[in-house]
Amino acid sequence: MPCPKCTEHPGYHNFVKFGVLHNDIKLIYTSPAKTKDYNEDGTKLANITIHVNELDGKPWIWVLDCGEMEIKHYTEISFTIGLLELLSNDKSLQEVWIIRPNIWIKGVVSFLRTFYSANILKNIKYFEGTNCDLFDSFKHTGIPDTTIHWLISQY
Repeated sequence: MPCPKCTEHPGYHNFVKFGVLHNDIKLIYTSPAKTKDYNEDGTKLANITIHVNELDGKPWIWVLDCGEMEIKHYTEISFTIGLLELLSNDKSLQEVWIIRPNIWIKGVVSFLRTFYSANILKNIKYFEGTNCDLFDSFKHTGIPDTTIHWLISQY
């Protein structure tokens, strides 16, 4: 079942399939600064669950781009814990790559690592620096050059 918000407003959750890594691992891109859903009442998490379920249990990596995030993009801890539970239960999620992390994102991840033992918290990788630095870092992951160009050109 497709996400009703994204059907009505394409890109509403900014959950974009942008490439494939070796062994058919799907790359999914999300930028909190580009999402249009600021709803914290549970429907946001429910709709993200729909997007995750659309991956049909195939292996994937979530690339979370924190560039240009503002205070309005930060989430409440209840949403963050719900998201952690969703991701922890998804056995097909291989890693979470966080691009351009800010102090808030790093703080939340550190906080969660203190209180939760979810394996996905061990599989978070940060990618920082200039676009040249990012290109070099992603080159080592095996992503094709054209896909890297798309990824780093998002800002």
